[in-house]
Amino acid sequence: MAKGQFTQIAKILILVGGLLGLLYGVLQILGMGFAILPGLGLGVMLGGLITGIILIVLSLVVLATSGVVDIPALKMDNNWIIMLILGILLYVFGGGLPGILVIIGAILMFL
Repeated sequence: MAKGQFTQIAKILILVGGLLGLLYGVLQILGMGFAILPGLGLGVMLGGLITGIILIVLSLVVLATSGVVDIPALKMDNNWIIMLILGILLYVFGGGLPGILVIIGAILMFL
């Protein structure tokens, strides 16, 4: 596969991960956590409301960095290291599947 194809697949995975992260955050705030690929469980110590807000903010940072939403305060450089760190943070704070998708997208951006 050419580098351009890896980049396109990475963008799609990061987009889906960011959108699912928003969904996970809203469900966490409402007290209806999602059980597909659970994260490390740090959310149990912090509480549902705080973990949900953190997931929503991290997902918005992912979406702003990838260029999907236009929030200048949340936008960072769009490179694979930042996406990898954001994916790990998503995973740690209870966004299992979104975190994994962003991590895989970051790895594909690197290739």
